[in-house]
Amino acid sequence: MANAPTPADPQPPHAQTEPPIPAPPSPPTLPPAPAPPRAPERPIPEHVAEEVRHVLAWMAHVDAGRIGHRIPVSPEIAANRDSSTALFRRLRK
Repeated sequence: MANAPTPADPQPPHAQTEPPIPAPPSPPTLPPAPAPPRAPERPIPEHVAEEVRHVLAWMAHVDAGRIGHRIPVSPEIAANRDSSTALFRRLRK
């Protein structure tokens, strides 16, 4: 091993005289981002079951235009929904 360093080899001068590399400066602190506007509070009727309340709250965000969009409902599904709603209203009275 002709090229291997030996203890007698001199060390490069820069390795002994250079100061250590300083730590990078900390990034500037930014103010927190403003909160998004709140969804309008829609009154949820008390007769609505607890399982449905989260769906109505989610749809309030959809109606406000914050997320997604409503999918068009077919006439058959709308008729079924309306007849079921009418039936449940009659049963509740």
